[in-house]
Formats: sequence, C-alpha cells, structure tokens
Amino acid sequence: MINDIETLRRVLERGEFSGVVLYEGPSRIDGAPIVAIACRISDASNNAKTGAMVQTFIMRQDIAPHKALKTGDDSSVCGDCKLRPIHKGPTRCYVRVYQAPLSVWNAYQRGRYAVPGVDIDAALLPEIFEGLAFRIGSYGDPAAIPSKIWKVATRRVKNRTGYTHQWRRRIGVWLKGLCMASADSESDVLTATTKGWRTFRVRKHDAPTLATESICPASAEGKRRAQCDTCGLCKGATIAAKNIVIADHGLMDSRRRAVSV
Repeated sequence: MINDIETLRRVLERGEFSGVVLYEGPSRIDGAPIVAIACRISDASNNAKTGAMVQTFIMRQDIAPHKALKTGDDSSVCGDCKLRPIHKGPTRCYVRVYQAPLSVWNAYQRGRYAVPGVDIDAALLPEIFEGLAFRIGSYGDPAAIPSKIWKVATRRVKNRTGYTHQWRRRIGVWLKGLCMASADSESDVLTATTKGWRTFRVRKHDAPTLATESICPASAEGKRRAQCDTCGLCKGATIAAKNIVIADHGLMDSRRRAVSV
C-alpha cells in the first residue's frame, strides 16, 4: 500500500494507475451498486470548455454505462434527470457515455484505478487533489454518493464545479454549498433560488436570459472569456453571484439547428 503522497504522484505520472476510486457502494438514489472514479489527476483534460480539471465519473458498478442508458439503470446515478435519453425529450444529455464514461468503466473493470485502503492510504485523498481544479460529476449526479466523499476530495482543491438535479430531494440538500442546482426551466430557477440554491440552466437558443442570470463565460455565447478550471462561478451557494445560464449544446439540439439552417 502506498502511504506517502510523493510516491503516489510518481505512480500516477508513470501511469501505473489511471486514477483513484472515490467510492464503491450503494447509490443514495436507489441503493444499486455504483462506483465513483477520479481521473485526469496528473494530466490535463482535453476539454476546451473546462480546461485542466480532475474529472469524476459516477457509474453503475455492475453495468456498462452505455447499457445502463438503454435499460434505464442509469437512474441509479442520474436520478430523475429529464435529460436522460430514456425520457425521449426534445433535449438530451450532452455526455456521450460510449466515449469517456465507457472507457473509464472498462479501465475500472481491469483494475486500473487505485482503491483507498487497498492500494493507497485513504488519508492521502485530500492531498492528491491539492491545488487542482475539480469537476464534481463529469458524468452522474453527485448526490448519488455520500457527502463525506466529496467534502474530503475537494478539501484542498483550488477550484471546483458541480451540478445536481437532486436539489428538490433530501439526498441533495447538502450539496447546496458545493454544487449548482440544475434547472430545466425558468420556474425551476425561481423555485431553487427561493430554497437558497444558485442555479445552472440550459436554455433554448431563442429563449431569453433572466435578470438573475449571467451567461456562462466559458461558452461560445459567452465568447469563451474563461475556462471552468479558472472561472469559479459554478461552485454553488458558497459565493454571492448570479445564477448561470448556457445555450443548449446537447446532441439533439445541435441536430435540430443543423436541420433548420
């Protein structure tokens, strides 16, 4: 077992482990077995919007993410999110689960991620992410795993982002200081705000921006004035700032716009 941070950093840099398992256990949404994994710890993300951030994936432990998407078992990690493909709504989640999430899940099945208490000392977790930007839930809802996991992992980070659709439920209340409430409508913004949340809303391209909202500066419409790793606006109610809004950049919306051109 690795007991010191310098050795662990060297191991991650050499690629002996691709990242770290943050949690293995029952989903707080429905009790099914899930896993949360942190990767991109020693190398930069190639995501042009987010910049260099630790990426975290919350997935079913026993079902590949692309299969869970088809069967509806992704509810264990995504809850009642309206953007899940199974709802067949006009707007779908932009995450392509057959890409990064599936790659991470396959690597997990091969034992490529260090397990605290087995491969590394669990006390090292806050140090692993010290000084880094941290994305809470690159895929999956942060409310699916226990609060202490995120609190420990983000204790020393320089910046973080996080979003939850579980802001109406008791299991999501504790995320208010860490994450934004994912709002699906203008009425969601009003409801969440009255409950003390800051919100992140995905709007249609022709829909207005509310007076209480500011356009995401990392988006195309925000002229990419910043990247998520340095912006700092999506860290929940711990800061006094406007709610954030972004034009729909999901797969289905882009297809509709392409057809209409």
